[in-house]
Amino acid sequence: MNHQLAERIALTAALFFMATTASAQAVPPASQSAEAQRVQEAREVEAETEEFESPPSLLLGDATQSLLAWQRSGEIASRTPRPIAGSVASRSYERYIKSFEHPIPEHLGSTVSKSKGGGGASSSAGR
Repeated sequence: MNHQLAERIALTAALFFMATTASAQAVPPASQSAEAQRVQEAREVEAETEEFESPPSLLLGDATQSLLAWQRSGEIASRTPRPIAGSVASRSYERYIKSFEHPIPEHLGSTVSKSKGGGGASSSAGR
């Protein structure tokens, strides 16, 4: 959460800085001192938030946990509904139920042969 707060503070400071510099270009020279003061204040706010700019070190699984939380929140969910046709949904559910007819094997067999070579082709072809 601290990282999100830091990002929001930095974004606010950046937007404030951009707004003050953009308005400074449209202000007549008589009020430049007030604009210069606002720019200075924005720079001070930006300097105060510099300590938040370096993100904390991530632990193993932090990125995944963040992505899953983001997905759960629905914040980035599409606004476009994507309904599934009834016949497709029925077949999918039947396939799901049928998957319980077979136990999950403790070990999976493999048809991949073990070789000493590192390439995709057999290293013993030229022998």
